[in-house]
Amino acid sequence: MKDYSETVQVEFNPQEISYQQLLDVFWANHDPTSEVFSRQYRNAIFYLSEEQRVQAERSRELIEKSKKRPVYSAIEKAGVFYPAEDYHQKYYLRQMDKLVEEFKHIYPDVDQFVASTAAARINGYLGCNGNPEDLKKEVGLLGLSAAAQNSLVEYVATACRQFEGLTCPAPKRK
Repeated sequence: MKDYSETVQVEFNPQEISYQQLLDVFWANHDPTSEVFSRQYRNAIFYLSEEQRVQAERSRELIEKSKKRPVYSAIEKAGVFYPAEDYHQKYYLRQMDKLVEEFKHIYPDVDQFVASTAAARINGYLGCNGNPEDLKKEVGLLGLSAAAQNSLVEYVATACRQFEGLTCPAPKRK
């Protein structure tokens, strides 16, 4: 049995976004007061330096005070990160056969597909993440045909609360 946690390694440019801003995103996007039921699916911050550890612990203390409840999100020294198996990559996108077919033409090699920023962005939208303004701006830049752009927008407009009523800027096919 393997002892692992499913996680995301975030590489960032501190000139563009601060570590504190990343911590704020982390705390805002999960319930840190939920008790851990599985090492695999726990919430954790993995720090790379003593400065990051101190900032992470300070931010956890502030969250605990504001919630007035124990915070169970772990703060641990980062170890080695390994990519998830291919079939775990781009989970939501893989549920959309039409979009997957388009990406197979763009990225015939599965490693290219897994590494694709466009596929990651689309996967995020299909998972009901993001906002309508960003999707409207970038839908035409993601490498999809007009029909696939329409499919993407139609899906999120019906499946995701924050996208309700969104219409696609892609040209309609006749």
